[in-house]
Amino acid sequence: MINCEKILSSLAKLTNKEITNVKQLSGGYQNLVFRFQMNRIHYVARLIPVQKRLKALIEGELKFIETLKINQIHTPEVISINDKNISLVTIDNKSYWLTVFQYIEDKEIDVSDLSQWNVAFFYEWGKSIGELHCISENIGEKINRPIWLEDEEVNSIPSLLKEREPWISEIYDEYKSILDTYPKTKQRFGLIHNDLHQGNFFVKAQQLIIFDFDDCAYNWFVQDLSTSIYHAMWTGSAYHPEWITFQQEFLNHFLDGYLQIRSLNEADLIQLQLFLQVRELFLYLLFQKTWNKNTLEQWQSDKLKELEVNLRNRKTPYEKEFTTWMNETFNRHFS
Repeated sequence: MINCEKILSSLAKLTNKEITNVKQLSGGYQNLVFRFQMNRIHYVARLIPVQKRLKALIEGELKFIETLKINQIHTPEVISINDKNISLVTIDNKSYWLTVFQYIEDKEIDVSDLSQWNVAFFYEWGKSIGELHCISENIGEKINRPIWLEDEEVNSIPSLLKEREPWISEIYDEYKSILDTYPKTKQRFGLIHNDLHQGNFFVKAQQLIIFDFDDCAYNWFVQDLSTSIYHAMWTGSAYHPEWITFQQEFLNHFLDGYLQIRSLNEADLIQLQLFLQVRELFLYLLFQKTWNKNTLEQWQSDKLKELEVNLRNRKTPYEKEFTTWMNETFNRHFS
């Protein structure tokens, strides 16, 4: 943990400007994210330990963001400090890569507010991901980012598996061997956000402003879909237990939006459901690492039990909703 005053001092020294109102925001479990004011304007500073990420890979991340922005995908502006998009700073004898972004005043989507969290928004969400994937599919140059399945910095599952019981490693090996059989064609595999749940975008006039590309990597496109679907279905159901048909309605409208922009075939949908299982594996391991077992709330304890049962039984999350959607929508229109 870095003291906010030390961030303030480091930024002031780097920029030679008055820095005020430094406040830590939520970040990844390895990165540090802060909000601050410079010349009365708010910005966001991200600090990545130098041993975690090569500078060239951060340059690749910023190149991807720039490419998306040029093609009308809304992302926060990258702010240059002394004509540099990436600066090296040392705080408490530890070195970090510093990147500064425009601070977005808009809020995250409010899942509890049905004037925001509704079928029209679900459609736009799917459509926005389709547009992002179309841009990625047509990028002419190779951007320097890792391949998810081969890199433990963006795929943290192997490191989270250490010191865990053998059964969970066996499940990951099983999933990984299946993924290895899928082709990496230009139409199905490319540079994606790789963590595109509703906590990583803001919404303005039902348009997504996507941020946190720290884990962007070359992966199958359906991974972005699986992450959005899993977290939306989980949190939406928790906030709106009275909305009995929510999960089916979300899936129908979300995938309808995506299909307005890009196609999916039956193999994609099978792989998408496998990635839902991979997501549960990742969340189970992450929660085991980051949650204090002695102070778990009831919902946390219930979630861990649910995830373990699903994993041990190779249960596909939301299989019923997918089957219904495929029978009523996909097979009818795309057979």
